[in-house]
Amino acid sequence: MLLYAFVITSEIGHGFYIGTEGEPPRAFTVASGIGLLWILGWWLRRDSRLRGFPWIYDMGMFLYMVWPFIMPYYLIKTRGARGLLGILGFAAAYIGALIVGATVASLFVQGIF
Repeated sequence: MLLYAFVITSEIGHGFYIGTEGEPPRAFTVASGIGLLWILGWWLRRDSRLRGFPWIYDMGMFLYMVWPFIMPYYLIKTRGARGLLGILGFAAAYIGALIVGATVASLFVQGIF
C-alpha cells in the first residue's frame, strides 16, 4: 500500500508540473527518486524474507540500476501469473496519477480551479 500511495502522490505532482509546463523543484525530484527506491527496496526485502527468496550482495545498487526489470521478474518468479496483476496495477497507478496531475494542472491554468 505504501508503494502505491507514494507512486500516486509523486506522479500527481509530476503530472501537475508537466501540465503547467513548470520545472519541479530539485528537492521534489530528489525526494521522489530516492523515496521510490527506498520503498521498493524495503518492500522487496520484506517480501523476499516471507517467501524465502535469496538476495544478491548489493541489492541497493542493483535496484538503482535496473529496478524496472527486477520488479517484474521478481513478481512473476514468486507469484506466477498473478504477478502480472501487480505489474499492471503498478503501471495503471503510475500512468493514471500522471494523467490526473496533468488534467488538474490544465484546469488550474485555465482558471477553472
